[in-house]
Amino acid sequence: MAEQAPSTPERTVRVLLIDDDEDDYILTRELLEGVPGAQFQIEWEPDADAALDSICRGDHDVYIIDFLLGRRTGLEIIEESVKRNCSAPLILLTGQGKRELDFAAMRAGAADYLEKGNLDSTLLERSIRYAIQKKQSEDQLDKRVQERTAELARINEILQGEIRERERAEKALREIVQRKDEFLATLAHELRNPLAPIRNALEIMRLGAMTPDTIERCRSMMQRQVSHMVRLIDDLLDISRITRGKIALKMERICLDDAVAVAIEGSQPLIDARNHVLTVRLPDEPICLTADSTRLTQILINLLNNAAKYTEPGGEIELTASLQGSHVVLRVKDTGIGIPSDLLPHIFDMFAQVDHSRDHAQGGLGIGLSLVRGLVELHGGTVDAHSNGAGSGSEFIVKLPISGGA
Repeated sequence: MAEQAPSTPERTVRVLLIDDDEDDYILTRELLEGVPGAQFQIEWEPDADAALDSICRGDHDVYIIDFLLGRRTGLEIIEESVKRNCSAPLILLTGQGKRELDFAAMRAGAADYLEKGNLDSTLLERSIRYAIQKKQSEDQLDKRVQERTAELARINEILQGEIRERERAEKALREIVQRKDEFLATLAHELRNPLAPIRNALEIMRLGAMTPDTIERCRSMMQRQVSHMVRLIDDLLDISRITRGKIALKMERICLDDAVAVAIEGSQPLIDARNHVLTVRLPDEPICLTADSTRLTQILINLLNNAAKYTEPGGEIELTASLQGSHVVLRVKDTGIGIPSDLLPHIFDMFAQVDHSRDHAQGGLGIGLSLVRGLVELHGGTVDAHSNGAGSGSEFIVKLPISGGA
């Protein structure tokens, strides 16, 4: 039973009496009518199945169920409604006078239990109000639980997102560390390679009794190896300067044809060594732009060398230039190994390489494209890479403002 009941609700309370005895309905109606100031609308349903459907629809505020309903009992109705997840307030009414029914009804899901022999208006009204209040409290609790569950689900989703983001960041960091380790190994390899022939040449010179031809061969070989080391170190220094924002461009008005000619001259030995066919297409009218001539040549040499390295012997390389509004557009296209789709977004990143073994074979640190991006951006331009995947070649597009960058 309830403790001290709250005041009677102001609104009309809809009550359904489920009882196969009409006299009980009349008695219950009279008891409710005798409650001072209360507003009850009571209806009667003698059929157990119809009553069960009404409970599940929630047609009324509270249901008073007689224990004996012909072939079924009120206890069975309560149990069945609970199985169907019907949460309407239920009160079991009986004339049995058996204490065990009280506990059975409460265990089954009834809000309260009333005995016909002790029933009066006050007790009936208090039981109805208690059942309604209990239902409201349960609904409020369910609502809070649902809100809290939804909030926890939202927090969990945020946490899962943060975990996924952290995992992605850790994976990216591991990949960077791995590429950096590979780069350092390549750097050590590339810097060590020239030392062996230089050391051999020095040993030959130390032995003496050299002919002029031997001296010239040693000198030329040492010069080539030293020049190679200087290029490697220059690339490293340039990357370092760009990263730290310490590189300064010497901007001047230059002719694009001159920069292209110098770049081709610098890349021609590698292109010829791999038996590539180089096609150059420039506009009939000379294109002039404001840029650092040395750095623009460096951009083109890196792109041409990259195309030569990643194209099988006997392949084709094409260099074209055109005007698009206020920009010069340079394209270097090859018939090489192409760029896998998963690497394409990172092709200009530091330490990123399409095929690490090729860089070892051809020589170089694999930082050429990163250097290109840095120099292009210093000119206020953009560089993009396009490829349809492995074996389909690649194209690099540089767009530079004619009037110079920031």
